[in-house]
Amino acid sequence: MHTTDLETRVAELGSEFLRRAADVRTSSVTSDRLMQWAMRDPAFKTQLFRFVDAFPRLSTPDDVHDHLVDYLTQPGVTLPPILQTGLKAGRLAKGTVTKVVTKLIETMGETFIAGRDGREALGALRRLRSEGLAFTIDVLGEACVSEAEAIVYRDRYLELITTLPQLVAGWDDVDRLDTDHLGPIPRVNLSIKLSALHSELDPIDHDRSIDALFGNLLPILEAAHQHGVFLNFDMESHQLKDLTIAAFQRAVEAVPFEAGLAVQAYLRSGDDDAAALADWARGLDRPVTIRLVKGAYWDYETIHAEEMGWPVPVWSRKQDTDACFERMTATFLEAAPARPGEGGVKLALGSHNARSIAYGLAFAESKGLPHSAVELQMLHGMGGQLKQAGRQMGLRVREYVPVGELVPGMAYLVRRLLENTSNESWLLASQAGTVDTATLLKSPHGAPPSTDPGHAHLGTAPERHGLSPAFDGVGDGRPFDNEALRDFSDAATREAFAKAVTRAVVPQVANDATEADADAALARASAAFAGWRDRAAEDRANLIIEVAARLRARRDELSGIIVKEVGKDWRGADADVCEAIDFCEYYARQAAALHRPERLGRYLGEHNEARYEPRGVAAIISPWNFPLAILCGMTTAALSVGNTAIIKPAEPALGIAKVFHEILLEAGIPPDVAILLTGPGRVVGSRLVRDPRVALIAFTGSKAVGLDIIAAAGITPADQPHVKHVVCEMGGKNAIIVDASADFDEAVAGVRSSAFGFQGQKCSAASRLIVVGSAHDEFVDRLVASTAALTIGDPTDPGTDIGPVINRAAAETIRRYIDTGRQEATLALAMDVPETGLMPDRDYVGPHIFVDVSETATIATEEIFGPVLSVFRARDFDDALRLANASHYKLTGGVYSRRPAHLERARREFRVGNLYLNRGTTGALVGRQPFGGFGMSGVGSKAGGRDYLLHFTQPRVVTENTTRRGFAPDLA
Repeated sequence: MHTTDLETRVAELGSEFLRRAADVRTSSVTSDRLMQWAMRDPAFKTQLFRFVDAFPRLSTPDDVHDHLVDYLTQPGVTLPPILQTGLKAGRLAKGTVTKVVTKLIETMGETFIAGRDGREALGALRRLRSEGLAFTIDVLGEACVSEAEAIVYRDRYLELITTLPQLVAGWDDVDRLDTDHLGPIPRVNLSIKLSALHSELDPIDHDRSIDALFGNLLPILEAAHQHGVFLNFDMESHQLKDLTIAAFQRAVEAVPFEAGLAVQAYLRSGDDDAAALADWARGLDRPVTIRLVKGAYWDYETIHAEEMGWPVPVWSRKQDTDACFERMTATFLEAAPARPGEGGVKLALGSHNARSIAYGLAFAESKGLPHSAVELQMLHGMGGQLKQAGRQMGLRVREYVPVGELVPGMAYLVRRLLENTSNESWLLASQAGTVDTATLLKSPHGAPPSTDPGHAHLGTAPERHGLSPAFDGVGDGRPFDNEALRDFSDAATREAFAKAVTRAVVPQVANDATEADADAALARASAAFAGWRDRAAEDRANLIIEVAARLRARRDELSGIIVKEVGKDWRGADADVCEAIDFCEYYARQAAALHRPERLGRYLGEHNEARYEPRGVAAIISPWNFPLAILCGMTTAALSVGNTAIIKPAEPALGIAKVFHEILLEAGIPPDVAILLTGPGRVVGSRLVRDPRVALIAFTGSKAVGLDIIAAAGITPADQPHVKHVVCEMGGKNAIIVDASADFDEAVAGVRSSAFGFQGQKCSAASRLIVVGSAHDEFVDRLVASTAALTIGDPTDPGTDIGPVINRAAAETIRRYIDTGRQEATLALAMDVPETGLMPDRDYVGPHIFVDVSETATIATEEIFGPVLSVFRARDFDDALRLANASHYKLTGGVYSRRPAHLERARREFRVGNLYLNRGTTGALVGRQPFGGFGMSGVGSKAGGRDYLLHFTQPRVVTENTTRRGFAPDLA
């Protein structure tokens, strides 16, 4: 069919579709009063839906009332009359308000969720059948955090597969619903989420993720084949897209079940995905169904991509998504089988858009296919008029019917509410009657696809974020922006990284420098200081940026060295290198700005000028746990502002330190300006700290060593020309509070990664967990089960979550604390270390979780640099804040809560250097989360922040009287 003829037919079919929909007597988009108000007031909508999201966790009328007041009294919110009266009455009316709101939310839930399980939903399914509609059941659940939960989901799927066919077998046959152009189709149709069947589904370990997934998936496939149930694999986040497609293809090739796959058109990869799937399907001995959808996670994908610094995977304009949907429709219909028994694609259009539906029908006609070759799928509780219009046109329409409890279903419900009230909602526009038919059916192909990076602002991200100054001639002339982490969902990235890890060689470096070597290094650095100090600031900055370029060029190699030398996993090692690059880029720009004189005021006849100059020789004493990032950060901070540096790395990380030092020299840093000194801390470290020629000490490490350095630096012999300055970061005993209203799925993942990432060997690691009131038992149970699913092994393997601790001495220290914990508290989890699959000749300690911990217990008060978590039960949020602030360490802290007032209190009262709300407590990014604490955690400096370089400089002010014989140049 010619393009013009195709468009004519699209217009005919679309017009008929809309005309029939307009004639159907049914409810509007929503009859709910809160929803109607939400469509008029975006601020109210935002706060209402946030409350709806938190609602299932609220166990008492007081909780419901307090959270509701918190949300709906936020600035800019206008309340509907039904709530204004109740909230003004205060707590006298809280029971009434709670009942009203609870009823309204339950009503919304009933609109979009058919029941708690298949039997409870059977009435709704039977009503659909009586209305001429088919169904697919979606078992609600947004996250699976443990294998125990995965088994629960598996059993729910199996129960539906084995019971529903019997329950619907007696229904009258309806040819339009029970057959298509190739023959009979299953009456029972079930949609499954792969993330619900394996808690550790992760593209970084692609093949083994699928292997592990099949443990729970295979029984479902076999049961579906046995009982004649259609299974559709839902598509979730972009990160899981390729893994989901690969798992689906393996499943189809392994078991002859009736198979379907959801594919998303809002992805920029949509055309390629469609072509690859169509080619694969043609080679099968039976057809598979593709449910083509626009996509439900546009906001998340856009936000997450910007957060990570990745190209946004979704189209930035709705028009581009609609155009891609039509191109993919054509690709799949081109692969439609001509006769039963052939491979190919049967197409289901998941859309409420009349134009998209009409295009699919018209293109099918152009290929000689009947309308029964195309199925329409629409969401339960939405678009009733469109569904009946499709039925009247003789089309097979299937409802996507969610089934499940309110708690796991709430995220789904919120997405549907947002879609139902979106300003760009096609459904809302079409049913409101405010948009004419020609506009609704306009082709999306009129303009070329967007070629921006995926979002209108991402191309100017550095300028928009403004994380640093920018100067022509310094780097690329743009402000700083963070180095993007590797996207391990990309197969080519995984393969390149794996090769780099395999090839990486850790340099062997002797740790035998002597006091004489330290003296020689000090003499060289002291002699070089004046020349380096007086070098142009922009020149120094560009040398540091060149260091960043060389780190970037060897990025995966450096990650491989870190993996092998200190036992970080792939993501941790990559993040370490990225942070090192960020420090270089950020400090170079900040230093260039710092060294530009700043005039103070504009007084006639007087010129006041602030300047900064370096302090002198800096002793850099770095730790092993961030062996490149912290070493690089402290060193480049010193060098960028004109200090010379003697670099003394920790003994377990000498190899990566040597490579870094070589990169400094290769970038053009003079050898006497940056000197590597590898020797025992008690010998060379002690000498550097106490030598009068050292003006500045930058240290990261234990509290004991840090306090010793501060004390030693305070002794000032008569021949020392300065007071030594100490930049000192000493560790933490960090707490995360989990409030009663927290999102448990997010909090479990955040606490687990914060406590056990890199085996807990981070100063920012969560070592104390404080759970408020009624949330305690359920949350701890889920956390323990989730932690138990972690894999202990060799960190060169991408599937390893827990690698070795740094050395035997550390392992023995951690084990002593664990033994103490057994005496002080109740052991909830002790993960055994497997006998195989470990890094050779390294020591391991599995994660341990203690509950019923006293706030004065040893494991509650002393820093344990290992995978040990102490759990406390707080009476209320006041008690939680008291427990969190009890530690003398003040480094990081976290709060998971969905109550605005509690988050605001945490901002004011949780006394730590870095506070994280509703996210983990590790992974601070340069420029975005400047890092450092106070109390016993350090001296209050903030690495990666705009004030950090001030610690490496000393300020000067120059004042000039510019008046000469009564004349000032300002008046000229």
